[in-house]
Amino acid sequence: MKKKTKTTKKVIKKNTTKKIKKVSSKKKKELIKAIVNPVRYFKVDFGRYGGEVAMGAITKEQFEYWCGKDEELGTYLSSRGFDPQAANKDVPKEAQFDKEFFEFEDICHTSGPEYSDGQTMTVMETDEHGHNLQDQFGNFTAEQTVDMDQFKKLGVKVKCTAEHNSGSDSCKDKYYIFGQYFNKGGWYTSELIKTDHKGFDFKKVKIDYENADGFKVFHSVNYDGTEYYLEEDSTGKSSAFYVMEGDDV
Repeated sequence: MKKKTKTTKKVIKKNTTKKIKKVSSKKKKELIKAIVNPVRYFKVDFGRYGGEVAMGAITKEQFEYWCGKDEELGTYLSSRGFDPQAANKDVPKEAQFDKEFFEFEDICHTSGPEYSDGQTMTVMETDEHGHNLQDQFGNFTAEQTVDMDQFKKLGVKVKCTAEHNSGSDSCKDKYYIFGQYFNKGGWYTSELIKTDHKGFDFKKVKIDYENADGFKVFHSVNYDGTEYYLEEDSTGKSSAFYVMEGDDV
């Protein structure tokens, strides 16, 4: 008679321990930054050229007298600022100007850096007091400088808000004067730009400029919905003055 053998079932215990996801070194750095520097500060500087431009309506008589006399007009306006009586001595009364060129502003008046290829934008990280940051060795942290022709690639949003020329709505039915000071230097945000721990993001930058007869100028920069006005540190390089008539005059 055969003996019955007992069969034993093999019980496999499931491992109920959850796997711990590894945090990448990049994520760790971001977490440390978020804890150490929840708010970061930046200054923005634009260069190297820009200036002031003003355009305003004048009379037909003023236009007819000064048309084609750009150099004489520049000399006259400069002299008039110091001694109006001497400047007006040889100018017919109907052709004289009674104010400085920058007071002719019913068409446009703005100043700031020029929006043009070859111009630059520099971003500098600072502390909350505006002092440039230093690393553990006392070296200043690197600045980031980009050319304006890279704006589209970086995601910077640029828009022309107004155009002023002989065919534009602002000028086409007027005689007008154009005056410009062209300067070399820098235009910077006097107020610090605040960001989160991730730092400066070019995709959050917006620039609106005016095109004054080919001179594209902006006076502020918008970052993440906040407008920051620009201050100027420059020297004069040249000037331009002339009179024009609109297409529909």
